[in-house]
Amino acid sequence: MKIRQYIENLEHPKPKLHLGTTRFDVEGAGIVDGSFDVVNIGEGLLFGKISSASDILTFSCENFKDNKITIDYNLNLEGLFGYHRAEAVITSNGGEVTLMFDITVNAPPLVTLDGIKIATLEAFAQYAKEHTSNARRLFVHQDFMIWLFNTGYAAMDVYEMFASDPNKERGLDNFLVFCGLKQKAHLVAEIYDISHTAIHDEGEITGGFAVRRSTWGYVDEDISTNETEWLKLSKTRLSTDDFDEAGLTEVDYIIFPEKLGAKRATAAINIGNNPGRDIFIRCGTAPPFEAHLDKQDYAFEDKGVLRLLNNTGRDLMIDIYCESFVRFEAKRYFISETAEIKFDIKFSTLKAATLALRKQLYAKTQIHVTAVGGSFVVKMPLTLWN
Repeated sequence: MKIRQYIENLEHPKPKLHLGTTRFDVEGAGIVDGSFDVVNIGEGLLFGKISSASDILTFSCENFKDNKITIDYNLNLEGLFGYHRAEAVITSNGGEVTLMFDITVNAPPLVTLDGIKIATLEAFAQYAKEHTSNARRLFVHQDFMIWLFNTGYAAMDVYEMFASDPNKERGLDNFLVFCGLKQKAHLVAEIYDISHTAIHDEGEITGGFAVRRSTWGYVDEDISTNETEWLKLSKTRLSTDDFDEAGLTEVDYIIFPEKLGAKRATAAINIGNNPGRDIFIRCGTAPPFEAHLDKQDYAFEDKGVLRLLNNTGRDLMIDIYCESFVRFEAKRYFISETAEIKFDIKFSTLKAATLALRKQLYAKTQIHVTAVGGSFVVKMPLTLWN
């Protein structure tokens, strides 16, 4: 029997059917074309036929007769969405194989109001970032709902809830956050501690602080502060429109020094109900300038230093008034931030003799320091010992 089969094989050599693959992964929409090679890796002449088991799958030929042939296939995916499978069988004198087609049908692209084609939710999120107003209008349109359904989006009830939000901007943002395509925007201050010094009779103080939006998207947050009459904010609420392209906005404030009621006060400002990240604005009161002596007591003949601190933030002209035995080089001085002005204490011969005759052990006087153009006076008491 074996000899007979061997002789038959010599007289009638057998072909052997070979394909590079029998499983095809296809992704697309509409009409999708492809091809594969059928090869005889045996002997003789290969011939056979190919039969489709699916209406959407056709081939360039039904019968073939060659040892190497390229067969084209055509998948008609019009009107289909999601996942599908198609099969075909090749029978030949070299064997039989089954072809499997795993097909993912993409939904038709979503065409925006400005003609941009969007194929995925990720692409829509990017479009919403760059064209927020157009994306907001498209989000509630029926075309978007149909496109979303055709992409296989599972949470259509959630979409409908967000799309029905009266605030369309908020609905779109919440939808993208729910899909994991963006983070919810929160507010972050650029600085959290601000200090001011209110100068006597200098009037109101104005200032401001920057607030950054952590990411693009919807913002509608309160700005609240502990009740205080000495600080007023320019805004009590921040919305998306307040922020520039860099995601920044400025909140201005006014400080009324006459309402401080204490030498130093602090206001805590909270933005967007963000506990633990309050902005603190501190303000203290101070005279236009301060004067201090280098020591408490002086001898009848002595040297001293008058130290001045200018709190106004601008240059000041000051006048000094004192008795003749307290001797300064000048009566008027020009100071910026600080100054140290030296003086001598020396009595006249007559005054010294009078004090000695009276056996006076000490004398008291004052140095008056006055800002030019203002009424504020600092009085510095001096005690002199013999």
